[in-house]
Amino acid sequence: MSLPRETGMSPQKQVITDGLVLPGTTVGGEVGAFHVDFTLRSGDGTRSIDLNGLADTGASYTLIPAGLLDDLGVARRETLMFRLADGSAKEFDVGLAEMELEDRTNPVQVVFGPENRILLGAMALEAFALAADSRNRRLIPADLTL
Repeated sequence: MSLPRETGMSPQKQVITDGLVLPGTTVGGEVGAFHVDFTLRSGDGTRSIDLNGLADTGASYTLIPAGLLDDLGVARRETLMFRLADGSAKEFDVGLAEMELEDRTNPVQVVFGPENRILLGAMALEAFALAADSRNRRLIPADLTL
């Protein structure tokens, strides 16, 4: 049995857990409860775009408008079938982009999506060892496990 531990900086924004906080998960409420600022960069580092997307740990991948990814020069690597929130299925192209989030940069898989939606999915949060704290509307450090 593990003891509860505190995560977060300020007392009014602490998250108390009874165990592990796994990367890419949500604590303190429902998924998709708040937006997060992040930056995407072109592979050669010459272009970047600042974005704001819904932190949605119910989505595996990060969804970015296709036009923005094309403008950054992100290559389409493969086409995958995705199950959407309404239960339908649709194919989307997927690529690899450099993301800056919480003052760190990592490669993340991105989906070339419709022009009106930006989602920051669970796999991107996992790449940064972060979880979503829905109650306090922020990202928090997560426990890394082996």
